[in-house]
Amino acid sequence: MKTKEFLKVLEENKKLPVYFEYQPGNFVRPDYHVTEIKNVNFDTVDCGGVQNKWQEVHVQLWENETLEPNHQLNGNKILSIFKVVNKVRKTLDEVEILFEYQNQNFHKATLPVADYELKNDLLIFQLNKGFTTCKAKDRATTEEEKSEACCGAPVEVVAEAPTNQCSPGSGCC
Repeated sequence: MKTKEFLKVLEENKKLPVYFEYQPGNFVRPDYHVTEIKNVNFDTVDCGGVQNKWQEVHVQLWENETLEPNHQLNGNKILSIFKVVNKVRKTLDEVEILFEYQNQNFHKATLPVADYELKNDLLIFQLNKGFTTCKAKDRATTEEEKSEACCGAPVEVVAEAPTNQCSPGSGCC
């Protein structure tokens, strides 16, 4: 889901409490906070030696150690947090939005939005597992290219004799 699509869903459901399901049947506690909204720039080189660049927006969801029974975010409140952030710098709206989350029983993860639903006067965003991939393999067009693309045969390294050895008393160390 792109950031602008997420914001549109919030705009259409301003008054509804917003919930995040990070695993089937497991929800971020209802008293969570939105603590950061990050524009993230990636500049990577994959195993095929190709440079890749892309951007994402990451929203950090955080649960206070102390339960806050009177704290519940609705669409309007989350939109107001985005407005505060946008006064400082523009949030990228044409890129994927992902949610950072962890709790005592769930490792820190950055999760994309799989879907959302309106259920019992709640707006529920279902987060999905993110998967790693091999971009070199993804670029390959034939089965043969795919089998050779990622982690192909290792390059043989020939060990060279050291040229500058440091011996005791030589003053080099």
